[in-house]
Amino acid sequence: MRKAGITRIALAVLSAIALPLVALPGQAAAQAYPTKPIRWIIPYNPGGGTDSSARILQIAIEQNKLLPQPIAAVNVGGAGGSIGARQVKDAPPDGYTILIHQSAILIQEAAGISDFGYRNFEPIVSINVQCMVAGVLEGGPINSYRQLMDEAKAKPKSLVWGGNIGSANHMAIAAMEKGTPGAEFKKVQIGGAAESYAGIKGKVIQVGNFGVGEIVAYRGGGLKPLAVLSETRDPAIADVPTAKELGYDAVFCNEHNLYAPKGTPPDRLAVLVNAFSKALGLESVKTEYAEKLGAKINLRTGPALTEHIAAEFERFKPMTKDMKPN
Repeated sequence: MRKAGITRIALAVLSAIALPLVALPGQAAAQAYPTKPIRWIIPYNPGGGTDSSARILQIAIEQNKLLPQPIAAVNVGGAGGSIGARQVKDAPPDGYTILIHQSAILIQEAAGISDFGYRNFEPIVSINVQCMVAGVLEGGPINSYRQLMDEAKAKPKSLVWGGNIGSANHMAIAAMEKGTPGAEFKKVQIGGAAESYAGIKGKVIQVGNFGVGEIVAYRGGGLKPLAVLSETRDPAIADVPTAKELGYDAVFCNEHNLYAPKGTPPDRLAVLVNAFSKALGLESVKTEYAEKLGAKINLRTGPALTEHIAAEFERFKPMTKDMKPN
């Protein structure tokens, strides 16, 4: 009996020692994340700068095994990116639905076009910065940026611009108008880069705004770039002048960031920050962004990213007060 009692005591002691080594159910779930594929919403149609930015990162993460589960990238286009963004906003905040979005998420809220905005999400990591370009029909009646802006000033609303109302390309045309006081384009909702390109080729619109990467993709197929809306020329299209060097104060660059639904647990956000930061640090990703998209990486996470996004939102407010189709 005494021996049996000692044995029970010994087992109890060993169990007590081993107990801290057994994770609680919640801790195990946190450590295991992700245990299933992550759904990555791209809120624009295939072929544009946002889609390409996501696909490059998706491939890099999977090839380098930066996450234990695959990322399933899904295009949900429409309404300047707000349809896809809303899906993510309303998704469970469990780390299994994420969003890539451009500056449009700030522009639309600032302009009052959208009833939600960046504060409905958890910022994860900044992805890239891509400056915008003014483009017209190759071989068409407009051959220079100066000619384009002179005509927009001499005959307001005689030239039709097409794009996504409240998106980055809309902000680009607003910057062009601001840089040439008196110039005004007639603005119509036509869609993203692919739709603007088709509209120019079909002579439905006269001018559109594109990311550098989109110019690289469409150039030679009927699209003529007139000027880059950046401080300096972009190496990907080095022969295209900036609007500034032509004497126009018109600058606008589009930023892509990664978001999760509001309330996503910090430990799961940390896993995503780690994986995407590593991917953005890869030379292959930097090269693809530069050569294919004319985009640069300016990595921000945590408070630095949150503060930057808030500052951009305040900067856009006065520039978006009259942002609507006309």
